Amino acid sequence: MDFIAILVASLTSLITSFFSVSVGGTSLITVPVLMFLGMSPKTAVATNMFALIFLSLSGAAGLKKASKKEQFNLLAFLSMLTVGGSFLGAKIILTIDQDFLEKVIAAVILAMACLLLFKKDVGIQVLKGRICSAGLIMGSILVFILGIYGGFFSGGYVTLLSFVLLLIFRLNFLQVAFATKVLNVFSSTTAFVLFSTHGLVDFSFGIPMACTMSFGAILGAKWAIKKGDLWIRNLFFLVVAGLALKLFFVG
Repeated sequence: MDFIAILVASLTSLITSFFSVSVGGTSLITVPVLMFLGMSPKTAVATNMFALIFLSLSGAAGLKKASKKEQFNLLAFLSMLTVGGSFLGAKIILTIDQDFLEKVIAAVILAMACLLLFKKDVGIQVLKGRICSAGLIMGSILVFILGIYGGFFSGGYVTLLSFVLLLIFRLNFLQVAFATKVLNVFSSTTAFVLFSTHGLVDFSFGIPMACTMSFGAILGAKWAIKKGDLWIRNLFFLVVAGLALKLFFVG
């Protein structure tokens, strides 16, 4: 049974990472699937966080050609904010009641499902122009807050972060895809280190998921550069909504 469960989690990670490497949403599917397979919410989040490190590393490598040199100074600054926020987020999850956490995750999943359904341009729209000081401050605050959320759960983190990078930092879409992978490496690694010290990571699931996420991300990054990503949006809605409703009403 454990082998079948690991196989299901790994195949889910492979398929999800192929599509989500450029727009996010991995944890909206993989965490509920791990919970459906019998894993506790905290262990599911922690194990998924470990696998996300490898998805992000592979995705960043595949999307690196879309980046520009001037982007790296911004990423270095935002990475520091992300590490601080993710540490706080991971600390928060360690203190939350398991039943309450399950409902919080379900609520986040439903909210993100609605966002994906009704805001089809999220992660697609690009604004041109230079960022002002007020925008830099606002964007930095939002990246820090999202870092807290990224360390707490990560479901929809990349999608929300993409929105901030597009609208405030004015990067184009492929630059955003690369940037979110870099920042997610720092977010996921920070949370993983803290989770692992509390013995929450199930490596029997985490290692196979890391391998399949990495492979899926490499393929997905190549496909995203070739095809663009608007077509990915609607794929998540029915699966995410169904899993969220299961958490709310079945438990």
